[in-house]
Amino acid sequence: MALLSSARYRAAGVFLALAGLLGFCVASTEGLINVYRIILPGNTLPDGAYPYPPEFWGVNAILSDVSICFLVIGMAAVFLAKERDEYLERIRLESVQFAVYAQFLVGLVAFAYVYCTPGYQIENTFQGIMGMACGAFLVAYGLRYYYIVHIKTDEE
Repeated sequence: MALLSSARYRAAGVFLALAGLLGFCVASTEGLINVYRIILPGNTLPDGAYPYPPEFWGVNAILSDVSICFLVIGMAAVFLAKERDEYLERIRLESVQFAVYAQFLVGLVAFAYVYCTPGYQIENTFQGIMGMACGAFLVAYGLRYYYIVHIKTDEE
């Protein structure tokens, strides 16, 4: 228990994790080009297309890396914060274990789907698979923890 941080960092951790997940989704779906369209609308071609700026792929890679760092730091701040009692601490531990299993399952299914589907190249979809697995972890943890603490407790 000595390695747990103060609970006041949890809100910042949630913000960092959500910002990291959003940035990762934008970077992995080439949505950053839409940001360029908003910032520099004058560069749009007459047919409505938008040319990639020369620095696009470098900025997109940096956004992806920084987003993953935000996601990891945010998840660590959320999951390594102290709880107010032992019951919630036990529920959190069980929720993290459940979320790890869900993450492995989603990652394995996504990898098997991409590997077995003709036409996909694993090099192009690896970031998407990792993003789905990280998102599955966050969603599974949040849903199970919320269900046990708020809904199941109200039923009893």
